[in-house]
Amino acid sequence: MIAVNKHREAEPAATGAVKINSLAKAVSIFGLLWLTACSQQAADGVLTMDVQRSDFNVEIPAVGELEASQSTAVTVPSGLRGPQSLAWIMDNFTPVKAGDVVARMDPTRESYRLQMEQFDFDRLDFDSQIQTEKDRTISQTLSSGTEVTSEEKALAERYFSEDERVYTKIEIIDQMRNQDYLVAKMHYFDWGLDKHGSQAQAEQELIKLKQKGHAAKINRFENNLDQMEITAPHDGLFVYQAGWDGAFPVVGDMMWSGFPIGLLPDTSVMQAKLYVQESEAAGLSIGKKATVYLDAYPDRPFTGEVTQLDALAKPKEKDSPVNYFQFTISLDHTAADIMQPGRQVRAQVHSLNLKDVVTVPNQALFQKEGLYWVYLKTAKGFIKQEVTPGSRSLNRTVITDGLNRGDVIALTTPPKRSRV
Repeated sequence: MIAVNKHREAEPAATGAVKINSLAKAVSIFGLLWLTACSQQAADGVLTMDVQRSDFNVEIPAVGELEASQSTAVTVPSGLRGPQSLAWIMDNFTPVKAGDVVARMDPTRESYRLQMEQFDFDRLDFDSQIQTEKDRTISQTLSSGTEVTSEEKALAERYFSEDERVYTKIEIIDQMRNQDYLVAKMHYFDWGLDKHGSQAQAEQELIKLKQKGHAAKINRFENNLDQMEITAPHDGLFVYQAGWDGAFPVVGDMMWSGFPIGLLPDTSVMQAKLYVQESEAAGLSIGKKATVYLDAYPDRPFTGEVTQLDALAKPKEKDSPVNYFQFTISLDHTAADIMQPGRQVRAQVHSLNLKDVVTVPNQALFQKEGLYWVYLKTAKGFIKQEVTPGSRSLNRTVITDGLNRGDVIALTTPPKRSRV
């Protein structure tokens, strides 16, 4: 019994030794093959690959957010004149009813301007009254002067005599000069009354013209004050709308007439607004199919189609050197329970799907003056093999002619000693 037990205990050790020996042989064989491959690669002096046929799929990655296909814009009232400062705005994604105030402008500056214009308008009223009294005084003065001069002229004419027995020639001349003076004085008063009437009317017209300008400004400021509140046109979910620089409206921003501050989206039909880097947008076009994933629900893919694509790439953020193409994917289905405007999404646009084609890494394809080639390995060395390229992705190119399955090509430019 003791001997048998010892023999049985020894069996596992023997089995383990056999396994160790087998593993050692396998490692030795693998090492030998690796050394052989390295030796062959070192002998060639260039990295190579075997050409195979496979499916060629190009996926364009993009990121963005959900938005409603149709929305009602909430804008600064069109009748509001001049820039206005935003004093308050409702929180983003807030349910609203028709007529609810969603934003309010700061009325301080407009109220101050209105008061100043009203003050200037009233001051002109006083100027008009003062000018009227002044004109009346001048008119009375001229009228009184006319009456007095007329009486003096009448007396002078009544008692005028050219009898040299009564008056000396000098006195007669003085009387004649006095009459001429009184006649001239009468003409002056008549002229003064006529001109003063026209001047007084012109002064009053000028005051009225100035008041008209102030009245126009008063109307404008009163109209602005009446439109300081922005209301929702109908029931919905109030969502901020980014400006040209990508920033959402905040308190203190300057607003102009017609400036959009938000949207009331129709959430029954949603779409994805996405961005892709300019360098990764090759092959992106309207009509391409895509798969969209919500960041909050990555296990629920949604299919769709590219329906809109910007013609030019532009930065997403101000002063950013990276340009993006913005495009829109219309979704085949809207899940109202999880799809809300502004939710972050990512997408894969299926740009290309080719079956059983020959592809090579872009680094193995060379070109000059419209000709394309690869370096094909032969028994004598590497030769320059012209090829016809097809569709291209960021890292691979389809070869439509010039290569077959099983060919071996260089991944880099082979040294001259390896070429024939």
